[in-house]
Amino acid sequence: MRGRLHLSAVAILGLTLSARAAAAQNDKDWPCDQVLQPQLSVAAMWDGPDPAVAQESWQADEPVRQLVERVAPRRVPLDVAKEEIRRFAAGIRGDRQKTLTEVFAGIFETINEERSAIIRGIRRYHARQESLAKVIEDRTSKLDGLNPDSTDQAVQQQRTDIQNELNWDTRIFDDRQRLLPAVCEQPVLLEQRLYQLAHAVREDMGD
Repeated sequence: MRGRLHLSAVAILGLTLSARAAAAQNDKDWPCDQVLQPQLSVAAMWDGPDPAVAQESWQADEPVRQLVERVAPRRVPLDVAKEEIRRFAAGIRGDRQKTLTEVFAGIFETINEERSAIIRGIRRYHARQESLAKVIEDRTSKLDGLNPDSTDQAVQQQRTDIQNELNWDTRIFDDRQRLLPAVCEQPVLLEQRLYQLAHAVREDMGD
């Protein structure tokens, strides 16, 4: 059991160090392989009219605000969201460019804010993993300091208690580590969704 414990602890610390090495290329609190881009750029998503004014006005336009609420959420399939945008664009009876620029501004702000919240969550996730890795390291050292051949019942009970705690902590760490790739993918998926929706709005705007 002791040998297995050491292997587990070494594996955990190795994973943590690998995450730290990857993060050091970008941000010490960022555990993902994906390059961290804290905020998305409007210019990378949009080649239409300047959305500066629309960023301030889109929420005051009730039809625009309602459309953004319908198409921005991740649970809405992209094809459904794009069809909603096409249907909305077809019904515009005023300044088409102004209205659709507001639609873009609303989608951009909504998705970018959600993406930023996820990035903050990933940082907290990573901080919890680092803290847990330190707990595992400390408990492993404490266990190593207790003689496994001791006949003292108190020592044996202490070893059993520490081993149980290590088993539980290791399980939590491993479960979180397995989830990390999927968690890290979320900002990328949102960026892709934003690009697709922005492109759909721009297409419906025309030249």
